[in-house]
Amino acid sequence: MTVTTFDWSAVAPAWDAHRAQAESTTSAVTTAVLDALALEPGQDVLELGAGTGDFAVDLAGRVAPGGRVLASDIAPGMVALLARAADGVDNLGAAEIDAAAIGRADAEFDAVVFRMGLMFVPEPVQALRECCRVLRDGGRLAVAVWAGPEHNPWLSSIGMAAMVHGVVVGGPPTGPGGLFSLADPDRLQSIAETAGFEQVEVRSVATTARFVSTDEHFATVSALAGPLAVALGSASTEQVEKVRQTAAELAEPHRTDEGLVLPGRALLLTARAAARPAS
Repeated sequence: MTVTTFDWSAVAPAWDAHRAQAESTTSAVTTAVLDALALEPGQDVLELGAGTGDFAVDLAGRVAPGGRVLASDIAPGMVALLARAADGVDNLGAAEIDAAAIGRADAEFDAVVFRMGLMFVPEPVQALRECCRVLRDGGRLAVAVWAGPEHNPWLSSIGMAAMVHGVVVGGPPTGPGGLFSLADPDRLQSIAETAGFEQVEVRSVATTARFVSTDEHFATVSALAGPLAVALGSASTEQVEKVRQTAAELAEPHRTDEGLVLPGRALLLTARAAARPAS
């Protein structure tokens, strides 16, 4: 089966505009990733799927002095954002890298981090094999993906509304390369072990998405969710309005005095690269 991957360059401007909201929603995941990596000055880090570069700047500060961070993305539009973030940060670089074919030297990095990107890779085992290859002996891996749609109403409410009104078809994106393709913790662990990692652990991390209104919720999520953004862009004005109304109804149970507070859940995979056999 051929899987067509989405070009996230199409939504790079939206990610740039909504970067604060995106980082806020994943802040608990970011904290868990940093705790797992336990970075120290002098270490070398590869970030895959680095998006806007906000997290990469943080990583660069944690490994200074003496360490470096290579922030990468497969989408040229996102790499442009990374290059802008890296400007003026001496130990931060930006590169266009396909996670399934990293193209860097063996044992080049002390840590690899992949926040909310592995699920979009059609061949995740190959991507993790590449991560293992570029890690030094005992190097740390931290990967975060979204748990299932039932645990993430802040995302799934809009996706479900789009399906109800025929804007998207085929059910939730659980197939290869889909948003929820790695939502099974056991499968995620198995993928890492198959790729050659040791000390593999998977745990859930609760997240919270906050929005002032249902309109802000719809505007933000529909802009950031790449394939959905494209689908809505091709829909009629009437269809989009129906999706908006249904999404607001689905989100309404999460309304508080402070606006919408929608729960979410991520899975955090941590592991270490096995020692290479002596040559």
